[in-house]
Formats: sequence, C-alpha cells, structure tokens
Amino acid sequence: MVWNTAVVMSHQPPVSCIPNTGKMSKAKKVVEEAKEIGNPEIDLVDKGISSLDEIPSLFSLAHITRLSLSHNKIQSVPAALASLVNLEILNLANNHIQELPVSLSSLPKLRILNVSLNRLYTLPRGFGVFPVLEILDLTYNNLNEKDLPGNFFIMGM
Repeated sequence: MVWNTAVVMSHQPPVSCIPNTGKMSKAKKVVEEAKEIGNPEIDLVDKGISSLDEIPSLFSLAHITRLSLSHNKIQSVPAALASLVNLEILNLANNHIQELPVSLSSLPKLRILNVSLNRLYTLPRGFGVFPVLEILDLTYNNLNEKDLPGNFFIMGM
C-alpha cells in the first residue's frame, strides 16, 4: 500500500462550553469534564498548550477516540500518548513538534494522524507500522525523503 500524505482535516465544535478563565486552565477543565462524563472526543485546539505534561490527566483517558491538539505550541509528543489505546483520530497539526515517538505506531485503533504544519525533520525507525492507519498527514514539515525510514513509502503490505 502506498500512502498519500495530503489530507485536509476540519475542526469539530468544542467538546464543552466553559467560560474563558485562561487558556491552560480551560484545557485542564475540558480534560476533567471529559473524564467525568466519559466524553470520547476532546478538543484542545488553540489552548496555549506548550507541553502535554501540563495536563497529565490526559494520559489516563483510555476511553477517548478523538483528540485534537492543533494550533498550540507543543514541542514534543510524550510516549505516554500511546496509553490512549482507543484513539482513532489524533490531530497534532500546527504546533512546534520536531520529532514523534515510535510508540504512536502501537496505537491499535488509530486511523487518522495529522502532524502537518510542524517542524518534523525525521521519523523514528519503525514509525509507520500502524495497524489500521488510513490517513497520515505529514505536509508542511521539514522532512526529506532521505531522512525517512527505507520502507516508509511501502507500508501495510
């Protein structure tokens, strides 16, 4: 299977309507609300998040299926994100991410991964062996074909 990396992702409405009490505190409230009511979709778009370690409770939400973290200032993606085993859609577009953990490839239900508009310069060895991935958006990064794993363009065979 040859992957086409161009895709357009749309933003869905926010998970909750919470008064604006500061971007980071609002992000934490959205995560806590999702935990309390069991909401499977979390929208943390443009919340001023620079590190996912600022919201550690996020990693305990194994029930979530959709996570949107686009338009933040995230620089690194912790391997702990792979603990979200029911995640089907992960949107990390328009951040400052330079590299991804290989552990993302182990997400058993991940169908859509958007990491466009970041600062990726390479992908980890073994990255790309996703069990059910359908769409991978790597557009507008600092990737060169020579920096990608050798079998990257022939995955899922």
